[in-house]
Amino acid sequence: MAEHAEHDTCLICGGIQDSKHFEDYNICTMCFDIMEDVMSEYFLRTIRYSKPTSEKSYSIYLDHSMKYVSDYKKIREHTKRHLKNIEAKAKQEIEGGAKGTRLKYFERFVKVIEWIRDTPEFYNYYFKNYYVCPECGTSIFKNFESDMVGDWMLISCGKCGNTIKKYYLPKSI
Repeated sequence: MAEHAEHDTCLICGGIQDSKHFEDYNICTMCFDIMEDVMSEYFLRTIRYSKPTSEKSYSIYLDHSMKYVSDYKKIREHTKRHLKNIEAKAKQEIEGGAKGTRLKYFERFVKVIEWIRDTPEFYNYYFKNYYVCPECGTSIFKNFESDMVGDWMLISCGKCGNTIKKYYLPKSI
């Protein structure tokens, strides 16, 4: 008797989940790759805008930082605006006549955004390991470094140098 392997389906597109990217969520590789694009842009914006750039902005930064009980809550502050902005860009591409694989990418991109919007707790799940450095416990929002190495953006702890996350950011995008 031959065993029939069951496949989980992707929560976003309904396709077959070909690989397990998240322990608690069934998301296929294509949706995962798009999710990484969406979340990396959001993460980079969030940490960049949370780091003070001058003495004058430092007092504003302190006031802003005190609004949050934790970095866990901070990550969700601008999610709605971020999703709205990138969804509008994706829809512009679709309406602008994207064709072939480019059209498929942006159609799936919109599905991913809609799923994230309908599953807001995913932000906290996704970023749960990126609030603080796992090596030294320093807040990533307060002390991080970012470097481009080829097409990769490396986010590392500003205190101990541990690499926290890396994102693929080719210059052609």
